[in-house]
Amino acid sequence: MIKLVDILLEEYPKGEYISLDGKEKEEAQQVLFDLINNAYSSIGGHLKIKSPSDILTPELGFWRAADIDEDPELDVVYFGKITPRGVKHTGIGHDGDRSNIKNLLIRKSKELNEPGNYVEISGAAFDSFVGRAGVPVINDEEKVRAILKGKDLEWHGEHPEGKQEGDGWYTRKIGGKAVTKTLAGNV
Repeated sequence: MIKLVDILLEEYPKGEYISLDGKEKEEAQQVLFDLINNAYSSIGGHLKIKSPSDILTPELGFWRAADIDEDPELDVVYFGKITPRGVKHTGIGHDGDRSNIKNLLIRKSKELNEPGNYVEISGAAFDSFVGRAGVPVINDEEKVRAILKGKDLEWHGEHPEGKQEGDGWYTRKIGGKAVTKTLAGNV
Protein backbone atom coordinates (compact mmCIF):
# COMPACT_ATOMS: atom_id res chain seq x y z
CA MET A 1 0.00 0.00 0.00
CA ILE A 2 1.29 3.45 -0.87
CA LYS A 3 1.82 5.67 2.15
CA LEU A 4 1.00 9.37 1.99
CA VAL A 5 4.38 10.30 3.48
CA ASP A 6 6.07 8.71 0.43
CA ILE A 7 4.17 10.95 -1.97
CA LEU A 8 3.76 14.26 -0.14
CA LEU A 9 5.87 16.12 -2.63
CA GLU A 10 4.21 14.42 -5.60
CA GLU A 11 0.66 14.07 -6.80
CA TYR A 12 -1.55 11.71 -4.85
CA PRO A 13 -2.36 8.50 -6.74
CA LYS A 14 -5.64 9.11 -8.56
CA GLY A 15 -8.65 7.26 -7.20
CA GLU A 16 -6.69 5.24 -4.64
CA TYR A 17 -7.75 5.46 -1.01
CA ILE A 18 -4.62 5.88 1.08
CA SER A 19 -4.28 4.75 4.68
CA LEU A 20 -3.16 7.66 6.86
CA ASP A 21 -1.42 7.34 10.19
CA GLY A 22 1.04 9.24 12.40
CA LYS A 23 3.30 11.31 10.17
CA GLU A 24 0.88 11.21 7.23
CA LYS A 25 -1.93 12.73 9.30
CA GLU A 26 0.40 15.34 10.75
CA GLU A 27 1.62 16.39 7.29
CA ALA A 28 -1.92 16.64 5.90
CA GLN A 29 -3.80 17.86 8.98
CA GLN A 30 -4.86 21.24 7.53
CA VAL A 31 -6.12 19.68 4.28
CA LEU A 32 -7.98 16.95 6.20
CA PHE A 33 -9.49 19.51 8.56
CA ASP A 34 -10.68 21.64 5.63
CA LEU A 35 -12.37 18.60 4.01
CA ILE A 36 -14.08 17.63 7.27
CA ASN A 37 -15.06 21.21 8.04
CA ASN A 38 -16.59 21.52 4.57
CA ALA A 39 -18.65 18.33 4.99
CA TYR A 40 -20.06 19.38 8.38
CA SER A 41 -20.38 23.15 7.85
CA SER A 42 -24.17 23.00 7.39
CA ILE A 43 -24.59 21.62 10.94
CA GLY A 44 -22.01 23.82 12.65
CA GLY A 45 -19.00 21.54 12.24
CA HIS A 46 -17.98 18.06 13.31
CA LEU A 47 -18.63 17.35 16.98
CA LYS A 48 -15.02 16.40 17.77
CA ILE A 49 -12.93 17.89 14.95
CA LYS A 50 -12.86 21.61 15.81
CA SER A 51 -9.31 22.48 14.72
CA PRO A 52 -6.55 20.98 12.56
CA SER A 53 -4.79 19.63 15.67
CA ASP A 54 -7.84 17.44 16.42
CA ILE A 55 -6.83 15.34 13.39
CA LEU A 56 -3.99 14.00 15.54
CA THR A 57 -6.27 12.71 18.32
CA PRO A 58 -4.96 9.19 19.09
CA GLU A 59 -8.54 7.94 19.60
CA LEU A 60 -9.13 8.34 15.85
CA GLY A 61 -6.79 5.65 14.57
CA PHE A 62 -8.48 4.82 11.26
CA TRP A 63 -8.08 7.23 8.31
CA ARG A 64 -8.58 6.79 4.55
CA ALA A 65 -8.24 9.59 1.99
CA ALA A 66 -8.17 9.89 -1.79
CA ASP A 67 -7.51 12.25 -4.66
CA ILE A 68 -10.26 11.56 -7.16
CA ASP A 69 -10.40 14.49 -9.59
CA GLU A 70 -7.94 16.29 -11.89
CA ASP A 71 -6.24 18.48 -9.29
CA PRO A 72 -3.33 16.99 -7.31
CA GLU A 73 -4.96 17.38 -3.87
CA LEU A 74 -6.98 15.15 -1.59
CA ASP A 75 -10.72 15.36 -2.29
CA VAL A 76 -12.27 13.01 0.27
CA VAL A 77 -11.53 11.46 3.64
CA TYR A 78 -13.27 9.15 6.11
CA PHE A 79 -12.14 8.18 9.57
CA GLY A 80 -13.02 6.35 12.75
CA LYS A 81 -12.06 4.60 15.95
CA ILE A 82 -10.54 1.16 16.13
CA THR A 83 -12.59 -0.77 18.72
CA PRO A 84 -12.69 -4.38 19.93
CA ARG A 85 -15.65 -4.90 17.56
CA GLY A 86 -13.88 -3.39 14.55
CA VAL A 87 -13.87 0.09 13.08
CA LYS A 88 -16.52 2.52 14.29
CA HIS A 89 -16.71 5.00 11.41
CA THR A 90 -17.10 8.46 12.94
CA GLY A 91 -16.84 10.98 10.13
CA ILE A 92 -16.18 12.02 6.57
CA GLY A 93 -14.80 15.00 4.72
CA HIS A 94 -15.02 16.18 1.13
CA ASP A 95 -14.31 19.08 -1.18
CA GLY A 96 -17.98 19.63 -2.08
CA ASP A 97 -17.81 18.16 -5.60
CA ARG A 98 -20.88 15.93 -6.08
CA SER A 99 -19.04 13.20 -8.00
CA ASN A 100 -16.32 13.05 -5.33
CA ILE A 101 -18.95 12.82 -2.59
CA LYS A 102 -20.71 10.02 -4.49
CA ASN A 103 -17.40 8.14 -4.84
CA LEU A 104 -16.77 8.54 -1.10
CA LEU A 105 -20.24 7.31 -0.11
CA ILE A 106 -20.00 4.28 -2.42
CA ARG A 107 -16.58 3.40 -0.99
CA LYS A 108 -17.71 3.83 2.62
CA SER A 109 -20.95 1.89 2.02
CA LYS A 110 -18.98 -1.02 0.60
CA GLU A 111 -16.70 -1.00 3.62
CA LEU A 112 -19.64 -0.83 6.06
CA ASN A 113 -20.98 -4.01 4.48
CA GLU A 114 -17.68 -5.80 5.22
CA PRO A 115 -17.18 -7.58 8.57
CA GLY A 116 -15.74 -5.42 11.36
CA ASN A 117 -17.20 -2.06 10.27
CA TYR A 118 -20.07 -0.07 11.74
CA VAL A 119 -21.43 3.45 12.04
CA GLU A 120 -23.86 5.32 14.31
CA ILE A 121 -26.30 7.23 12.09
CA SER A 122 -29.64 8.97 11.59
CA GLY A 123 -31.21 11.32 9.04
CA ALA A 124 -29.56 11.67 5.64
CA ALA A 125 -26.72 9.29 6.55
CA PHE A 126 -29.33 6.62 7.36
CA ASP A 127 -31.06 7.26 4.02
CA SER A 128 -27.75 6.97 2.17
CA PHE A 129 -26.11 3.99 3.87
CA VAL A 130 -29.17 1.91 4.77
CA GLY A 131 -31.77 3.11 2.26
CA ARG A 132 -29.64 3.38 -0.87
CA ALA A 133 -26.62 1.17 -0.18
CA GLY A 134 -28.31 -1.59 1.81
CA VAL A 135 -25.99 -1.46 4.82
CA PRO A 136 -27.73 -3.63 7.46
CA VAL A 137 -29.12 -2.07 10.65
CA ILE A 138 -27.94 -3.65 13.89
CA ASN A 139 -31.32 -4.16 15.53
CA ASP A 140 -30.48 -6.51 18.40
CA GLU A 141 -30.79 -4.44 21.59
CA GLU A 142 -28.28 -6.54 23.55
CA LYS A 143 -25.73 -6.31 20.74
CA VAL A 144 -26.20 -2.53 20.43
CA ARG A 145 -25.76 -2.11 24.19
CA ALA A 146 -22.62 -4.29 24.09
CA ILE A 147 -21.16 -2.25 21.21
CA LEU A 148 -21.97 1.05 22.94
CA LYS A 149 -20.98 -0.29 26.38
CA GLY A 150 -21.00 2.36 29.04
CA LYS A 151 -23.29 4.64 27.03
CA ASP A 152 -26.61 5.44 28.68
CA LEU A 153 -29.28 4.90 26.06
CA GLU A 154 -33.03 4.56 25.83
CA TRP A 155 -33.98 1.72 23.50
CA HIS A 156 -36.93 2.30 21.14
CA GLY A 157 -36.75 -0.38 18.45
CA GLU A 158 -38.89 1.43 15.88
CA HIS A 159 -38.09 5.12 15.38
CA PRO A 160 -39.94 6.95 18.21
CA GLU A 161 -41.35 9.56 15.84
CA GLY A 162 -41.85 7.22 12.90
CA LYS A 163 -39.45 9.32 10.80
CA GLN A 164 -37.37 6.43 9.47
CA GLU A 165 -37.62 2.72 8.84
CA GLY A 166 -35.91 0.03 10.86
CA ASP A 167 -36.17 -1.33 14.33
CA GLY A 168 -32.79 -0.60 15.90
CA TRP A 169 -33.42 2.96 17.12
CA TYR A 170 -32.33 4.36 20.47
CA THR A 171 -31.80 7.79 22.03
CA ARG A 172 -28.64 8.82 23.86
CA LYS A 173 -26.82 12.03 24.71
CA ILE A 174 -24.12 13.14 22.31
CA GLY A 175 -22.44 16.47 22.94
CA GLY A 176 -24.95 17.15 25.73
CA LYS A 177 -28.00 16.73 23.45
CA ALA A 178 -30.42 13.81 23.30
CA VAL A 179 -30.25 12.36 19.78
CA THR A 180 -31.99 9.40 18.20
CA LYS A 181 -29.61 7.08 16.34
CA THR A 182 -29.19 3.56 15.04
CA LEU A 183 -26.12 1.42 14.37
CA ALA A 184 -25.54 0.03 10.89
CA GLY A 185 -22.81 -2.19 9.57
CA ASN A 186 -21.46 -5.68 9.90
CA VAL A 187 -20.28 -6.63 13.40
